[in-house]
Amino acid sequence: MQQARRSTDSSNTPVNRRALLGLAHMAAKQLRWDDDQRRSIQKTKTGKESLKDMSDNELLDWCWHLKRLGAEIGIPHPPRRGAKSWDRPTTRQLGEIEQLAFQFGWMDGLDDERLNTFIERTTKVESVRFLMRWQATDVISGLRRWRKQIDEKQPEPENA
Repeated sequence: MQQARRSTDSSNTPVNRRALLGLAHMAAKQLRWDDDQRRSIQKTKTGKESLKDMSDNELLDWCWHLKRLGAEIGIPHPPRRGAKSWDRPTTRQLGEIEQLAFQFGWMDGLDDERLNTFIERTTKVESVRFLMRWQATDVISGLRRWRKQIDEKQPEPENA
């Protein structure tokens, strides 16, 4: 007896659920997230702590999100369509901005108020939603420089 597929979207594209579950766990390991961190980030992004609670389309979107953050996984389905213009930030840029936000401990990712404050100070744009592609590059460069400064100020651990 075949298990019924969960779907909250009207899309009729069949999804290999088991493969996506495995890819999501593998991607989290590649991003060096422990289970608690994965569940926390997952909860802020999807509203669900467990992968099993996600619909097929939510799981597919989550896997593509992990891939944009830098996980090297081969997803057997194309990403769902969304309107993007040539002057808007690429998904790779948005993924890198979000990954840098996580490195700063801003667990709300692109929705974090501290990230939006940084973006406004850097680009005079009030939210990541309104960035142009070239501004996203400026934000990434600024976050990298700031991260480097913080890392340089950290005292090296003494070997006792």
